[in-house]
Amino acid sequence: MKSFINQCDGILRPFERYLGYGAGALILLLMALGVAEVIGRSVFNKPIHGNLDVIEQLMVPVAALGIAYCQSVFGNVRMTLVTQKFSGRRKWIAEAFALIIASVVVIVYVIGSYRNLVRSLTLGGDTPEIGIPLWYGIACVTFALCVLLLRLLLQFLEAVRLIAAPQDQSNIFEPVAD
Repeated sequence: MKSFINQCDGILRPFERYLGYGAGALILLLMALGVAEVIGRSVFNKPIHGNLDVIEQLMVPVAALGIAYCQSVFGNVRMTLVTQKFSGRRKWIAEAFALIIASVVVIVYVIGSYRNLVRSLTLGGDTPEIGIPLWYGIACVTFALCVLLLRLLLQFLEAVRLIAAPQDQSNIFEPVAD
């Protein structure tokens, strides 16, 4: 079981990292767009047409794509205040319980996001100024939440494994620096 979990982590971790790099590249693009807007508006008196539409659509992947990577390195707000009070088997039971709760919440979000995506594809919808379709951002959120769910399930499997063998080392809960 340990080798299966480590293999899955070895596949998922670089993928999450590249999604995080993509979110970082989009932040760079947003900053360049902001600079171009300021220069265009103040120097040439020509604002970029549709600037707000582009920013609105790029903010969605910026916010969503890095979430699974953040979970993989435990850079987010978790229930560590509770789980760190325990040690041994109790700690891993608490981690498994917290991961179950998180997974249920993410499953609800995935279902809602998917339904919203289907509705957007069926009914259409676009941004008001330049008409960028809205489903791109919704699909990005749905995809990012699915990747997060995979990470949570993998961490849950590792927590269950550590419940059975609490003295074992874990590459999942003690990640090495990338």
